[in-house]
Amino acid sequence: MRFGIIANPKSGPASIARKTQMLRRAAEILGPGTPIAGLETTSRGEFVQCAQELAGRVDVLVVAGGDGTFSDMINAIDPETVLSYMPFGSGCALRYALGLPPQLTRTARQIRDGRLHQLDLILCDEKVKAFMASVGLEGNILNRREHLQAEGMRGPRAYAMAMFGSFITDLERTDMTVTVDDVTLIIPKAVTCIVTKIPYYGYKMRIVPNAVFDDGQLHLLAINSGLPEVIHTVASSFIEGNRLGTYRPGREIRIVTQEERHAQTDGDLYRRGKDFRFRVLPHALKMWY
Repeated sequence: MRFGIIANPKSGPASIARKTQMLRRAAEILGPGTPIAGLETTSRGEFVQCAQELAGRVDVLVVAGGDGTFSDMINAIDPETVLSYMPFGSGCALRYALGLPPQLTRTARQIRDGRLHQLDLILCDEKVKAFMASVGLEGNILNRREHLQAEGMRGPRAYAMAMFGSFITDLERTDMTVTVDDVTLIIPKAVTCIVTKIPYYGYKMRIVPNAVFDDGQLHLLAINSGLPEVIHTVASSFIEGNRLGTYRPGREIRIVTQEERHAQTDGDLYRRGKDFRFRVLPHALKMWY
């Protein structure tokens, strides 16, 4: 099995020199001559092109980065490409969903000794693929984080401050009409509607415990609780998993909001609007781990 590592130079707090050092050790475990590419790129376009070129020369493309980096790959790389994942970012929900260890060397051994898995994806508005998405609170937090990052704040601190800012406004709410397959739900004063394939958010928050990566279903969780309950949800999701909100599985989901809201996909801002559509793509992701 020929592995190749595509590494995002902007993911995580480590310097390029430190990332290079860690990835060289991981590459040695994957096998002699395992190439490492991407750290020298300076733009998203250049990074994607580098990944596409490397994918054509290996059997498994190992993506070293955060959730957003992996999301870029599933939208830019040929869908027949077999992917693997080395968590390099801050929250890395995907690491917990795949059961990967925190150390890159241990992850490399698990990849080297792994096998092929066929997992599902979400198709958003018939154009963007993702493994988790939401409309409401999370998008608002990410929008705030982008403004804080533009002012120079980075890493978990920027996310924490953005979350605090969203909570102290007593949460932005709007009525949502949610259709799951042929069943319509009215969610008054909704805080968020989550559509996901995985149980986790970043930092091991198990927000949608019933979500499964390979069951051919989307997993919806709609939350319209008050601020104290939402804070409890965040806290309990680290320990026992969230039990709050309206849960329903289905293959197609449409979310219509009374007021415009931000949506996010895989931890990155997606778009702002009032009408969002999602459908499952069964076995669309070929993963080796």
